[in-house]
Amino acid sequence: MKNYTLIIGIIAMFVLGACSKDDDAAQAFRSKEYVLHPVGTSKVSGTVTVTEKKDGTASVLVALNNSSTDIHPAFIYYNDVAKGGEVAVTLKPIDCACQSSTTEVSKLKNGVRLTYDDLLRFNGHVRVHLSDAKMETILVQGNIGSNVQ
Repeated sequence: MKNYTLIIGIIAMFVLGACSKDDDAAQAFRSKEYVLHPVGTSKVSGTVTVTEKKDGTASVLVALNNSSTDIHPAFIYYNDVAKGGEVAVTLKPIDCACQSSTTEVSKLKNGVRLTYDDLLRFNGHVRVHLSDAKMETILVQGNIGSNVQ
């Protein structure tokens, strides 16, 4: 009888332990994808994927389609695309043939802490520029956070 009690206890620990680990893993992998639209005659398109990290901050993946292998600066700006605004977060430039970059984001440019949930509510947009020398040329842009219906 003692063996059955011990076996049931061990099984219960594994089941309960597995549930709590699954909950942690599920929370760590919440993500939201936003569309980047071509600007002007640009044939480039793309997406921005914001993924929650275990510490509550975010990882921001910018992925482009049909871009050149030039270095393309990328930023999160305040306000929606139509209104425009100042830079809120500098993202890693897209600088390789893979046409993507990932930036770990935990604060705004002004130092204010920024979490994954904050980014989902953020009044902002993302822009990817042609190059450092041609910042006025925007390849793609798209609203994020509270600006997406």
